[in-house]
Amino acid sequence: MRLALALVLAIIATVHNAGSSAQKATPEVRTLSGEWTFSAEGYVMPLSLRQDGTRVTGTLEGFHGSFPLQGEFRKGLIHFAGSSDGGGIRHSDDSNDIDLFAIGTLQPDGSLQGTLVSTVGNLTWHAERKTVRPGGPSSEHLHH
Repeated sequence: MRLALALVLAIIATVHNAGSSAQKATPEVRTLSGEWTFSAEGYVMPLSLRQDGTRVTGTLEGFHGSFPLQGEFRKGLIHFAGSSDGGGIRHSDDSNDIDLFAIGTLQPDGSLQGTLVSTVGNLTWHAERKTVRPGGPSSEHLHH
């Protein structure tokens, strides 16, 4: 637990320092609300975000269940956290729960990028807005 906390604090410091320069190059974004494709080291999952002011809520549809998310988006920086019942996966502490905490930055192309720390591992992630095809919904498949 101490290692995870130290990692989260180190990541926050790194993103905070990098965020200053990234903010200047970031286009103005009205809202993060919408459907996204979330990719993390080979995993591809649907991400739905809703933004109200600086508050962000949403759902990440993971392989081990849905993760209701809560977080914040401010000055080009995003952070969110969530947990899932784990979908049957067992951990060393004999629980199923999976907790995650993610931080990231809005990129100049409008995508999001960052680091995710979770009960099952730490990942680098990237998210892009889903494009809605005329006459049909966007695809929402899980890939690995």
